[in-house]
Amino acid sequence: MNDAATEPPSTRKAISDRALLTLLAAVTALGPISTNLYLPVMPELREYFGATVAQAQETFSVSLVTFAIGMLVWGPVSDRYGRRTAVLAGLSIFVVGALTSITAHSLGQLVLGRGIQSFGTATGLVVARAIVSDRFPFERMARALAYLTMVSILGNSLAPVAGGYLAALLNWRAIFGVLLIAVTVVAYLVWRSMPETRSADSKPPKPREMVQTVWQLLRMPLFAGCVLQSGVVYATFMVFISLTPYVMVSALGRSSTEFGMYYLLIALGYFLGNWAVGRVMTVREPHWLVSRGLLLQFVGAAAALGLVALGFHHPVVIFAPMSVLAFGQGLALPNVTATSVSLAPQHAGVASSLVGFLQQIIGAISVQCMGVFPTDTAYPMLIFCTVVCVVGAVALQVFPEIGTERRS
Repeated sequence: MNDAATEPPSTRKAISDRALLTLLAAVTALGPISTNLYLPVMPELREYFGATVAQAQETFSVSLVTFAIGMLVWGPVSDRYGRRTAVLAGLSIFVVGALTSITAHSLGQLVLGRGIQSFGTATGLVVARAIVSDRFPFERMARALAYLTMVSILGNSLAPVAGGYLAALLNWRAIFGVLLIAVTVVAYLVWRSMPETRSADSKPPKPREMVQTVWQLLRMPLFAGCVLQSGVVYATFMVFISLTPYVMVSALGRSSTEFGMYYLLIALGYFLGNWAVGRVMTVREPHWLVSRGLLLQFVGAAAALGLVALGFHHPVVIFAPMSVLAFGQGLALPNVTATSVSLAPQHAGVASSLVGFLQQIIGAISVQCMGVFPTDTAYPMLIFCTVVCVVGAVALQVFPEIGTERRS
């Protein structure tokens, strides 16, 4: 038999940087799309299963925890067994989770299905970061990560709208049916086109070596600063998008479908922030982008809180300022991520996993804790976002090296 016929497609022809980033964006987007499709139906699910807000939040917070665990696992797996293998394994697990969710007849089963699904999708984000580190030098990493995020946002921005209409026209189970179709298509494209970017000359790291890398990273003050900074960004974003559907219904008397429409403002803000990274980095240092991004993040959260305190009660009053916050996050996060991954260039998968895991845990704890506060007012959510943004601004003063390359 001809060896070329049995050789994986990805090894038979090269793929351009732009095509690779687009494919990575599709893989990475599966996680956020599965979340954003799901967000508008959370109030409906609470009623369907007769649950409280805190109980319904478990379908969200538990998925964040399993996503975090997945990020901790998939990086070392990709370092040892290859990036391509890790991505295909994660997508297969995603399918199992989606099937469990679509057949759920209890809230507990749905929590389980969402958890399995999120564990699988974690491979997209963490391995994509490692592949970018394999393929690009530091000065191009932040721009590559920003481009990857921009492409994926195009799909993510429409997901809440689609989720709301799917639930209204069919039911919440239809969301998981759509996800099954999407993951099947992406898995085929990965099998067909994704190359193995980990160097063939690199000796697979031993578990002990990877544990030592984790320990070394945890002892680095700069790495701790990156974790804190990315955790601030992620917690602010996750608390906002997980509680706003309830606030829309309970406090503003709007439908969950409207949440999807207004969410476009958030997606647009983050998209423009990532777009600006590629344009501004030619004339500004990454640290400048991080500092300005964190400032805009605080301005957006504080403006939304101030307008609500002045008595304005319309979704635009909340979403427009928060789109400024999202723009700031789009400026800052790619550079924070590039800094953290550059600290362990020989074990990019491990570094990406660790920062992602800790970021997700911070987000999950924040989401679950905020679930006990009332949602018939926007105050708790916006106060949390504003306070956490202040923490982020202070942290940058403590760790001013964030946004600079520091190869270990």
